[in-house]
Amino acid sequence: MWMIDLPTGTMTQVGRDWRDMISPINAHFSADAQMITFMGSQAGLPENEWDVFVSHWDGSTWAQPVNLTGPNGARDEDPKFSPTGSTIIYKQDGVLVTMNADGSDKKYLTQGKPESSMPYFAKNGRDILFERSGDIYLLNDGVETLMYAGPGQSSYYPIGMDDTSFLYTRVQSAKHDSIMKGFYDGRPSQRYFFDSTDWDTSDSYPYEDGSRYIFYVTGDFLIPHGGYNLAFADLKTKKHYDIDEYFRAKRSSDINTEYQELGPAWTPIRFNQK
Repeated sequence: MWMIDLPTGTMTQVGRDWRDMISPINAHFSADAQMITFMGSQAGLPENEWDVFVSHWDGSTWAQPVNLTGPNGARDEDPKFSPTGSTIIYKQDGVLVTMNADGSDKKYLTQGKPESSMPYFAKNGRDILFERSGDIYLLNDGVETLMYAGPGQSSYYPIGMDDTSFLYTRVQSAKHDSIMKGFYDGRPSQRYFFDSTDWDTSDSYPYEDGSRYIFYVTGDFLIPHGGYNLAFADLKTKKHYDIDEYFRAKRSSDINTEYQELGPAWTPIRFNQK
């Protein structure tokens, strides 16, 4: 995992000196940015035996992570903080689970129901967006409501934005993924101008409330790196940027690589790293 300081373009590897776990992915910041939660594997176990971890910011670096869910023989995936940072929601073997940020008081929300995944708290901190069987649902006090999908084949990766809307990815009939803006009141979703019928756009995350900028990953083959790459869109100017294009004057090396850049998240807090 990596962090990018947006004002300077400085890039820092997160967890370079961690010893007790491997393969950290899909990090999410707490509201005060003093914790990150992510999925990974306990050192010495198979790489895909996922658990949920947290790491605390100690003032200069991210501390050794704490395993909140295992090892337990289950697949614990997709952790996200609530808006207050007091609760984490995640998926355990297809069941949505909440727990306190220290791993206590686990509650199983969708036992006995079809597999549920990719949970994300709405801004109100009560409702929960999630994916099931290629559709996006909203869970409110035990009641599940199917969200509008629109044309295409399936949906995934919901991310709450403001009081009225959320982001998600929709697999289009042309087979390529597009980022959509969905609405809690059931209005038809909106596509974004930076979607393409020639490559995938997915893994979106809003800057602030998402009204001006959105981070995402793209399979744009015009970017001189393989696989998926980090990009962002300016909704006001209707321009979109490969992240390296934006930082070209500030960096001597590229952020995007031949590997897959996936799952961006954002916080307004800057870190004084050593």
